[in-house]
Amino acid sequence: MKEGLALYRRLLATIVPYRQAVLLSVLAMVAAAALEPVLPALLKPLVDESLIGRDETAQWRVPLFLMLAFLAKGVAEYLASVSSQWVAQKAIADLRRRVFLHQLRLPVSVHQAESQGRMLSRILYDIPQVGSALSTAWIIVVRDSLVILGLSAYLAWTAWELALLLLAVAPPVAWLIRSASRKLRRGNRALQETAAHLTGAVGESLAGVREIKVFGTHAHEDGRFAAVSERLRRETMRTVRTAAANVPLIQFLAAAAVSLVIWVASTLSAHDRLTPGTFVAFVAAMAMLFEPVRRLTNVNAVIQKGLAGAQSIFALLDTAPEPDGGPADRPRARGALRFEAVRFRYPGQAEPALDALDLDIPAGQTVALVGASGSGKTTAVQLVARFFEPESGRILLDGEPLDAMPLAWLRAQLAWVGQQVVLFDDTIAANIAYGRPDAREAEIREAARQAHALEFIDMLPEGLATRIGPNGSQLSGGQRQRIAIARAFLKDAPVLLLDEATSALDNASERAVKDALVALRRDRTVLVVAHRLSTVRDADRIVVMERGRVVEQGTHAVLASAGGRYAQLLASGEGLLPEERAPLSIPS
Repeated sequence: MKEGLALYRRLLATIVPYRQAVLLSVLAMVAAAALEPVLPALLKPLVDESLIGRDETAQWRVPLFLMLAFLAKGVAEYLASVSSQWVAQKAIADLRRRVFLHQLRLPVSVHQAESQGRMLSRILYDIPQVGSALSTAWIIVVRDSLVILGLSAYLAWTAWELALLLLAVAPPVAWLIRSASRKLRRGNRALQETAAHLTGAVGESLAGVREIKVFGTHAHEDGRFAAVSERLRRETMRTVRTAAANVPLIQFLAAAAVSLVIWVASTLSAHDRLTPGTFVAFVAAMAMLFEPVRRLTNVNAVIQKGLAGAQSIFALLDTAPEPDGGPADRPRARGALRFEAVRFRYPGQAEPALDALDLDIPAGQTVALVGASGSGKTTAVQLVARFFEPESGRILLDGEPLDAMPLAWLRAQLAWVGQQVVLFDDTIAANIAYGRPDAREAEIREAARQAHALEFIDMLPEGLATRIGPNGSQLSGGQRQRIAIARAFLKDAPVLLLDEATSALDNASERAVKDALVALRRDRTVLVVAHRLSTVRDADRIVVMERGRVVEQGTHAVLASAGGRYAQLLASGEGLLPEERAPLSIPS
């Protein structure tokens, strides 16, 4: 119970920036609730004075007051509904943006530990549930609670002895609501997890549609989806049964109390202890209590869904983002990199990916990392970008540890082209200028020319303005890679990280891009991971890695003639393919 109140208080804190609209909404709800008892209050003079006493003044006064009361109540309810929904929708939009931005700022290790489906379901499933608790539920709780208080006050003022009988139902109703709340919260947490699995299953299947078609696994994927979908159905029905059973039980208890009150009131009226008008007004006010009580009972399920969603969302927001080193107002880096006894192990792995790695890369030097798969080449590059943090040791840029630098500044000094090119559903120009939206068209064209991408861009009907589809689905693999390389040209960073940057290019395209990279690497530090000889042979230094350590380094000519591990890689083709071989990419 305390946890739920703490969560709801934290959730309500999201509407604090809109306190003026909240105040307007509450005042309108108070006005609407205050006018609710007017109907039963007018029934008393209608019966006693107009119908029984035949008072001519009462005959026109009561209908007039009734009309005016409903007009005022309608205006108050309109203001309450519109203003409260405006507040709720603003708070939901703020929360949605906070969650989205915070997910982007989380360490890569958190993204790897949690499924993409769970990340997506927070925005697609959890936030709408929270939205219902902030909008519909909040309005019902405040408005109907005020209505119940107003009608209860009128009942106590009309006949306090009868009003006391209604209180007899309060303890069992409170117990039922509390019991149902616990079950609904547990059920909705299970629903969140199952919805995340469903989102993940759909995402994986759509991303792997080519593999599904080639391997003919439609039936397998359908069975996997059906199993998760059935689990979601069962969890949903369990929650529905709990919510559905809660409402009629509470209504039965309320009806029992009302029946007792009517019986006692009828007895009092028969003994002339209640006037007919008072009796009718009391029964009408009591009947009007049913609807707000029913809504409050039903809204409990909505609140518990919202609290379960809020628990998940606030747990994410409480997860620490990537550590930052301070203000980003610094001059451009020279680009000298140094690894000092760097050790790193991926979660759940027995062997370290890097084991006491020592490597010194002077500014402006091009260093190629080669070695068999799993030797730690890509890991070293990712640590430079601080996608992960070393377990021990440190990496320095221009003599300063990376973890002491502001992340934004550090990554502004890096240009990255990876094995898996990521493009966005936008124009070619926007993808090349990603990270530099202020770049001029001439600069974008020059970057595309240097990456030898203009060869195909100028053949497209809309040129740079061509939209390329989700992740560049309208382009070939080689075209996508050249767009990514053009992006790195445009960024003009002092440190260039290339992780199989030419893996998707044919030999002719690779030679053209290689010539461009020769120009690009002037006055820059380049750390390149490659498996093709043509990509690494012109490097200033080749570093051969094995089990996370440096086992050999030197120029291509020196290492090839030394007869060591590099020469063995050349001879066997293991992890380093000569140019004349088929250009297959072997993951590191």
